[in-house]
Amino acid sequence: MSPPFEMPVLERPEFPDQTFDIRDYGAVKMAEDESHKNTDAFHRAIEAAYDAGGGKVLVPEGDWLSGPIHLMSNINLHVSEGATIYFSTDKEDYLPVVKQRHEGVEAFNYSPMIYAYQLSNVAITGKGVLDAQGEHWWEWYRELGAPPRAIASKVPLSRRDFGKGSGMEGMRPNFVIFWESENILVEGVTLNDSPMWNVHLVYSNKIIVRDIRINSLMAPNGDGVVIDSSKDVLIEYNHFETGDDAVVLKSGLNEDGLNINIPTENVVVRNFEARDVRTGSGGVVFGSETSGGIKNVYVHNALFDGSDRGVRFKTERGRGNVVENIYIHDIEMRNITYEAINFNTFYTGPQVTGPSPQFRNIYISDIHIDGVPNAIVMTGLPEKWLENINLKNIVVASSEEGVRLTRVKDVTFENIEIHSTKRAMIVEDAFELTMKNVTLEDSFDGTPLLFRGLHTGAVFLSDFPLDQIEFEDGLSSDILLEEPQVQEW
Repeated sequence: MSPPFEMPVLERPEFPDQTFDIRDYGAVKMAEDESHKNTDAFHRAIEAAYDAGGGKVLVPEGDWLSGPIHLMSNINLHVSEGATIYFSTDKEDYLPVVKQRHEGVEAFNYSPMIYAYQLSNVAITGKGVLDAQGEHWWEWYRELGAPPRAIASKVPLSRRDFGKGSGMEGMRPNFVIFWESENILVEGVTLNDSPMWNVHLVYSNKIIVRDIRINSLMAPNGDGVVIDSSKDVLIEYNHFETGDDAVVLKSGLNEDGLNINIPTENVVVRNFEARDVRTGSGGVVFGSETSGGIKNVYVHNALFDGSDRGVRFKTERGRGNVVENIYIHDIEMRNITYEAINFNTFYTGPQVTGPSPQFRNIYISDIHIDGVPNAIVMTGLPEKWLENINLKNIVVASSEEGVRLTRVKDVTFENIEIHSTKRAMIVEDAFELTMKNVTLEDSFDGTPLLFRGLHTGAVFLSDFPLDQIEFEDGLSSDILLEEPQVQEW
């Protein structure tokens, strides 16, 4: 199914038909010497392939120990079925530092396990396993918490007290980073126990991530695929069990992201499942780092089972820019811990200041939700409401609280069925709200629909019974208009 915006057809990168076996360059299996690090053997094989015009660097069946692997252009790192690369637990092996983006802020830090810097035509393929052995990195997070990224974003990179390059300890690397690269393929492999983020796509384009498994349930900030100021991206047929967001779209934090100002755009995410996605995370997430903007995203055909949240939009003051033209449909959600569909513009609290971000032009349809405390929660900023949000063909089979809308404009609910324990729907400060074929059923001792807020008005109800509505804050049926304004999409 084609996305509802213009996007190039992505093709697999092609490589010369020649193979460079790491054993031919000095690699030794752990079965022969469990302490032998094959870092140099990997690099010799990669350099030989590069010098020959490119090709497949083969990791045969067996267990292999290595430090970080730095890829080169025209290289396919192929991890065979039955092969596992275990990455060293000695932090010194990840020096010298390399450039990366740590949770939206540029820094120099320990190398990721696999690093692709300013490359073209590059791949990681095969049915093998990459194991980061991340426990020794997680200890830092438990002891020290998160580095002060918001403070670091206020000063130029050369003067940031942020990361190993500036003398700071405690910042964990990501597992795999593609930086300013293009024509990228990640396919087939399994990633286990990342230090934090797994596949991180930064300032890159023409990317396919297909049929991979990510297991990072124990990893703090163990996000699966992170699309960060990148474009023309296809993410499909993947399985996630992650210690944070399964698939997340970002574009930089606050001053740093606003100055760089590179959006994430033209992204398709489809045919995937997220199970037991934890630590406040979601199946597909937008933000919280949105300062470069996010636009033209198409998500469809997914299962979220046992995740903390389902579809999540999160940002706050200071981020600025716009998240827009987002299309999401055909998602099954079960056993969600917090919200199934959530828009949160106060991510770390209302006290934060700075440029206000905007969510607008978002279309969500054909969603089935069964088992959630809060089904649909949308909260806009007082100075910048959520705008043009469209929900269609959604069934909430079981929830505690149904719908909660706060500071929204030009919102459409069409063919919506909500079953909840508490009041099914509360609307506070909404203008131009259209409801068509909406069914609200709850166990609340009163009406299922409440309107309140001094700025609520221009509500279009085509067929909702008036005796199921309650008004507060001086509102009355005067806010209701007769003709529904339903946009076809």
